[in-house]
Amino acid sequence: MPKISIIMSTYNQEKRLLIQAIESILAQTYADFEFIVINDGSNNENTGVLESYASRDVRIKLIKNPQNIGLTKSLNLGIKKAQGEYIARMDSDDIAFPDRLEQQLDFLFNNDCDIIGSACEIIDVQGEQLNKITAIPPFIAETLSKTLLKGNFFTHSTLFGKRRVFGELYNESFKRAQDYEFLLRILSKKFKLSYQPRHVLKYRLGNGSISYQNSREQEWFAIKARWLAITKYGYSIYYLIYILRALIILLIPHRLKRFLLHKI
Repeated sequence: MPKISIIMSTYNQEKRLLIQAIESILAQTYADFEFIVINDGSNNENTGVLESYASRDVRIKLIKNPQNIGLTKSLNLGIKKAQGEYIARMDSDDIAFPDRLEQQLDFLFNNDCDIIGSACEIIDVQGEQLNKITAIPPFIAETLSKTLLKGNFFTHSTLFGKRRVFGELYNESFKRAQDYEFLLRILSKKFKLSYQPRHVLKYRLGNGSISYQNSREQEWFAIKARWLAITKYGYSIYYLIYILRALIILLIPHRLKRFLLHKI
């Protein structure tokens, strides 16, 4: 059995970006992994790329959806197929640093965590660095729920944790912000969540990214995740203030928010 299962879903990704993502995983210094790739109804060009890599590296396990079913359901398919003791998320347009798995496994073990997220560099479509997601200040467990209700500072593709945590699965009613709802829910179940300040990958932000194309929808689902946290997952009703703040932010034009956050 592999130690780590890496799960990546892709749908009609630009060929060169898909190749960069795959190559960055296959070049990992920690090699005891399986790479579960869900082809979510992609075009023939992407299908050819994936099948070519799978034929050359037995660690790649392909799942082919007959039609596009979306990221959330595809990730759950991958999780159910995973055999590793640990699971790592990866997006098909990001670039993992060579020691990503090694560093995250060490951090998880040394800090007695169930699941972690890590810092990352932000790049554009051409791979030029735009900014860095800086490490958040140290926090104690009692304040983490409040910190997370303010906003999701975890980058989805950096998530790394024990398989039993991911076994909680993503909420399939969430087309966007599925990682946010997932983190709020597992935190309410007393899984130990932490944040690694080390940069482990390059996160691509650009016209082709899901979050850019669907930013308003992403924000709306994040508000829905907060509402579930308060009404179903036992978070304090006093955190309703963060929902009101998020609704106000939702009204700010995306271009202005993007400039304020990333200066682009």
